Amino acid sequence: MLNPQTDKALLKQFQEAKLGLFIHWMACHSPGTGDSWAIGNGTPKSVADSITMKWNPQKFDPKEIVDIAVQAGCKYMVVISKHHDGFCIWPSEYSIFDTDRIAFKRDILKELGDECRKQGLLYGIYYSIADIDYCGWSSMAQAGGKIKEPKYGRADFIQFVHNQTRELIDRYQPDLLWFDGFWLDPLWTAKEGKNLYEYIKSIKSNTLSTRLAITRGKDGRETFWSDGSSGDYFSIEAKTTDAPPFPWEACTSITYPVYAYEPNAKMLTPDELIGMFSKTLCGNGNLLVNIGPKPTGEMPEEQVERLYELTKWVNINKEAVYDTQGGPFKQTDELGSTYKENYIYLHLRKPSHTLKINTLDGYKISNAIDLSTGKKIKIQKDKRGVTLVLPAFKQQQIPVVKLTLNKEYQFTEWLPLIK
Repeated sequence: MLNPQTDKALLKQFQEAKLGLFIHWMACHSPGTGDSWAIGNGTPKSVADSITMKWNPQKFDPKEIVDIAVQAGCKYMVVISKHHDGFCIWPSEYSIFDTDRIAFKRDILKELGDECRKQGLLYGIYYSIADIDYCGWSSMAQAGGKIKEPKYGRADFIQFVHNQTRELIDRYQPDLLWFDGFWLDPLWTAKEGKNLYEYIKSIKSNTLSTRLAITRGKDGRETFWSDGSSGDYFSIEAKTTDAPPFPWEACTSITYPVYAYEPNAKMLTPDELIGMFSKTLCGNGNLLVNIGPKPTGEMPEEQVERLYELTKWVNINKEAVYDTQGGPFKQTDELGSTYKENYIYLHLRKPSHTLKINTLDGYKISNAIDLSTGKKIKIQKDKRGVTLVLPAFKQQQIPVVKLTLNKEYQFTEWLPLIK
């Protein structure tokens, strides 16, 4: 299921990228007062704004950040331009609550965009549709709650979103636009999401966007609509899904649910990160992993090192990660799979001594190896299927077995592991 207006070449590049780095600048944040969500919910707006006005990330180094992304194996980056507090991390023509009001005058979005292109990464910009400051709210509007009328009216607010979206596209030429704060129904509905999508395409057709509005299926769950209301792909937070019929991405933070920098925030374990990435890959999606820079602009070393724990697994199993698609086997707690050309890669989440798999009608498995060592794995065949005699994997985190087929695999449907 694709949006007919989606740039197919750019979507293919995005889907083959697999891993992205999310950068959450949060000027209003402090460990004692929280982020945008805390405004009006324990932290007065005046207090949050005073922290913002003192924000000065003087040690910001775009090359350092993009270098980290590249070394981590990321192929794209998404950078926050404005969170729900409404502070614009660029000099916006349409807001007085922007970087023109603080001491730090460098253009973070431009410098990171330039460095991403220099190093071959797709560049994305995050933008919150919800805006506490512009709407004149005292706190963040809650999904499903009463949404107050913006101080200048609904029509003006919608035009404001369009104006800033165009400004970001014109100034920074992003490959991706990643929206948030889109749950403001009835202030912002699927109709507004679709209209914004059409507007984006009229400005820069080779842009991918996501999360433009809440779109729900007949079961009431959020899902992808291909008319533009959802954008070009679907993005979900802190969970994976199992092979939907549309392009998708999962996102999380090294310190989930905390996205801004918190020095004492609990980090996800390496096993949790690797497990989430494997499930996302095997479900045919991408994973966007967040790190929030320190108020000084530096990247927190402990979070970078945790991201590199995921990188170690990626480097061992690159062949089963990049340029692959999820399948052909339906995921289970024990196993997932990716494939490309005439190879299938089995992600073994709970490896045992043997593994029985489907015979794959129309194909012959000619070889099986441990991807990390290249050592051959014994194959036993009978009428009921194929059994792999597995080695001891020496405490590897999700070892991968590479199967070689006699011809290129053509995906037709998701298969059970055993017939």
